[in-house]
Amino acid sequence: MMLYSFEKLDRELDQLGFPKIQGGSGFQIIKGIDFEEAYKSGSISFEDDGIYLEYEEKKYRGYMFIQEAYITYNGGPVKFPKFHLLKCRTIQEFISSGRFKQRYEWSNSDVNNLVDKQTKTKYNDVKLDVCSYCKSDYFDDIEDTQDFFDSLDKTELKEDNIEVDIFGYVRGKERISKDYRNRQNYTCEKCSVRPKSNLHKRWWHTHHVDGDKTNNSLNNLKCYCIVCHSNVDARHRDNFSKGSMPRQIEHFKKEYQDELKRLNNPYV
Repeated sequence: MMLYSFEKLDRELDQLGFPKIQGGSGFQIIKGIDFEEAYKSGSISFEDDGIYLEYEEKKYRGYMFIQEAYITYNGGPVKFPKFHLLKCRTIQEFISSGRFKQRYEWSNSDVNNLVDKQTKTKYNDVKLDVCSYCKSDYFDDIEDTQDFFDSLDKTELKEDNIEVDIFGYVRGKERISKDYRNRQNYTCEKCSVRPKSNLHKRWWHTHHVDGDKTNNSLNNLKCYCIVCHSNVDARHRDNFSKGSMPRQIEHFKKEYQDELKRLNNPYV
């Protein structure tokens, strides 16, 4: 069974002195990137839907946070730093001044390791809360790094090889999923609603009609908005009632209420 090859990316990371991508085949996680160094080298870009790291003409969406922070300042209660999803006013102030007052790191993981700057205590696998400025401006459906991780289009982190792993799932299925949604112009095949912006495309999914995720023939795929997808059957209703999904559905309905009513979507 062939595994994904990230040799070119590893070499690039080595040359710049950055940590390698962590993990084996399938979805990959990048941690430990010195944000300021990557930004000054031109490898970081701020876009509407996130902060991107670019290597070998591939872009990886992530966020930035302070890895070594005053977590228990002068013996106070534990208080972890926030993470930033875009160029909010806090980050803009640093960029405008030409320097970052603290060492930020770039990551796309659901959890990260932190160090208390004062006591040097290590905190492993910490889930961070989103910056209030980032949340209020664009990402009101993302509360923490777990929500961000769940919202990622995994295509951004996949190679093009399409194979079946030992669990029967197609490696690269997220790329297939995105290709199909692009083919359908991100138009829901149940209610015909379309995204207002690229940022909202995260609310459009690819559904496998027969439930077999290895069957990617065109007649087995449907492009559904998150509301229609969540109501396909009892199993989907149960799956979409967990984690960040209820909150994402709530924000989708709020944003598209008028369109859904006009299109006679039965689930509003």
